[in-house]
Amino acid sequence: MLNEELAIRNNINYLNSLTSKCNVLFVDGGSTDHTVQTLKDNDHRVVITSPISGRGAQLSCGGSNVDDTCELLLFLHVDTKLPYGFESMITKPTKLDYWGRFNVSLNSNKPIFKLVQIMMNLRSRITSIATGDQAIFVTKNEFMKHVDRMIEHPLMEDIYLSKALKSNLGRANLIKAPVITSVRYWESKGIIQTILRMWKYRLLYFFGVPPKQLYQCYYK
Repeated sequence: MLNEELAIRNNINYLNSLTSKCNVLFVDGGSTDHTVQTLKDNDHRVVITSPISGRGAQLSCGGSNVDDTCELLLFLHVDTKLPYGFESMITKPTKLDYWGRFNVSLNSNKPIFKLVQIMMNLRSRITSIATGDQAIFVTKNEFMKHVDRMIEHPLMEDIYLSKALKSNLGRANLIKAPVITSVRYWESKGIIQTILRMWKYRLLYFFGVPPKQLYQCYYK
């Protein structure tokens, strides 16, 4: 999360409900609003701030600070909601390393968003590369192998992690029940502009532009 005070207020009942199903750790990326305080005011005490900015560092910080008894990690954007019964969907009767992701459903009935949703799920099914919106899950043992490299990815961390996990463990386990994620970013930045921007950065990353350079351009 980063400057997500409003999203947290809007989703606080849902976030509260998660704590009864699993251990929840909130990782802040250096918010300048009341994100952290809003969580603490609602009795969420397990809130840490990543010492390094960037999405990859946040994931690494979270994975490194979970309870020692935790065997499986699930990375969730604070404005994304998991399907009912998600915990049984991702749990396997084996401790062998594995990983996966959910389908995604955008919280809008506009046809353009339905098309974006279809294309996101189709692309991920074909390539087995997941986005952060799709709630990537992985065994802690496997994730910890990639912590140092994740820190080097303040942007494109989801692509890097997916490729690394796919290389080590094979294709992602697909959970068809969708997570529901917000379209607010698309709406605030422009739908077509956002799609083109995302593909631009993906292509630049594919052709070898360093993630830190992409991060600086993305947030300038």
